[in-house]
Amino acid sequence: KKLQHEVLDLEDMDESISLTDFTLDDFRIELSNFIETNRNRLKNSPMGLYAVVPAPAGHYSHLITGREISSSAKDIIQPGLIFCLVQKNTSDANESVNPLNPYFLVYIRNDGTVRYNYTNSKQILEIYRLLCQGQTQPYQQLCDLVNNETANGANIQSYSVLLHQAVSQIISVFKKKGNMNLISDRSAVLIPKTHQVNEMNDFELVTWLMIR
Repeated sequence: KKLQHEVLDLEDMDESISLTDFTLDDFRIELSNFIETNRNRLKNSPMGLYAVVPAPAGHYSHLITGREISSSAKDIIQPGLIFCLVQKNTSDANESVNPLNPYFLVYIRNDGTVRYNYTNSKQILEIYRLLCQGQTQPYQQLCDLVNNETANGANIQSYSVLLHQAVSQIISVFKKKGNMNLISDRSAVLIPKTHQVNEMNDFELVTWLMIR
């Protein structure tokens, strides 16, 4: 019931909850429908595309129309970035530590706090859905603001810093989950070094969402 109406924080719940306890079937259905009507557009899109949306409780929240956002969601969704990355090296059989293998979602706030790591993919997708679904036009005021701040994308150093911090936290959790599997599951095996993520170069940026 709570999953239907609010963004949950698995970190506040019992550690014994499995990542597979919360399916992403509803997202898969929506994505499948979207792909059917946008297949060529997606196929021809370059890596690294980004969009910018208002934070529900931020300076530009007045730009959000036509959707209801709860007070708890406003508290959770602070200005920051959501990155979608893909593991470049071999990642076969990594599903035990990454349900979205080879993809990673991470939400990091502007202060460097990783609010949701890749193990909380459902929560991150809920944020995406809440802020983006049905929004067919860009928030031009925010686009102009970002373009001015970054010299039309030529200076994105502050975002690169957050990306490196997010990747560092992904790697930390990835190794932690791998070690926990060895302790909790007698049939678990050590993830081969060639399948692990250890540094920034092990990832490629697929897309990112800027929350202002």
